[in-house]
Amino acid sequence: MENYLGKLEEQLRELDALQKLSDKKLRRFKGLPDNHIRVSTSNGCYQYFIVDKSRKECVYVPSAEIKNVQKFVQRDYEVKVNKTIKGLRTKLAKFIKNYDIDAINKVYDNSSPGKQKLITPLVKTKEDLIKEWREEHPSFQNTFPLECEYLTNRGESVRSKSEKIIADLLGSYNVPYQYEPLLELQGYYSVYPDFAVLNVRTGKKYYWEHLGIVSDPDYAIKNFWKIQKYEKSGYLIGRDVILTFESEGIPLDVNLIKEKIEEFLL
Repeated sequence: MENYLGKLEEQLRELDALQKLSDKKLRRFKGLPDNHIRVSTSNGCYQYFIVDKSRKECVYVPSAEIKNVQKFVQRDYEVKVNKTIKGLRTKLAKFIKNYDIDAINKVYDNSSPGKQKLITPLVKTKEDLIKEWREEHPSFQNTFPLECEYLTNRGESVRSKSEKIIADLLGSYNVPYQYEPLLELQGYYSVYPDFAVLNVRTGKKYYWEHLGIVSDPDYAIKNFWKIQKYEKSGYLIGRDVILTFESEGIPLDVNLIKEKIEEFLL
């Protein structure tokens, strides 16, 4: 079950930004008389009146002077929208403080081991989710021989030093990954993504392809065609497929890998 806390916090930050903008706009009307505008219609046309509460006067505004009432209407709008934003922010902040979607899973987690054996959880536990995903994406499906072997921290053999770096970084963030699973694309075209990866928080599944020698024309063309196959099969780059690159003279950017892990997989 997806945890929307991050999105709620993002919404709160948006409200904070709106609040600052609204406060700034309100300051422009400081010192404006406490007059308000009354609107009526006559023969299908709007008529505007300035209401002066202190003098208990209601003065008609000729059409040539309509611009004089705009500042009052805008000021009243800014006051109302400012109040609305504050109210929404207060309610959302209070909701976030008490929001814990993991509380559903904690009912099962807090049960004794003996009772857990007899319970079928309403929502899949993270462990069950990861287990099912691993079963759907078994590793090492590519039978092409390994020319060079690099051992990951998990003790798995991968084809390049860069793949080892990516695998170890995924492991350091506790992101579940499977190495070279089989993926059938449109037209019965089989590929073996470098990694299948899972965002445990959202349940979103991704494939990660590392293009290691894009400076080589033949390699680049081959992988461009492969990427086209991904997208024609509904796996869009940046939505379903994560790409990293390196080439001769341009090494793997470890910080960029970390950014992508934090953006897509946490």
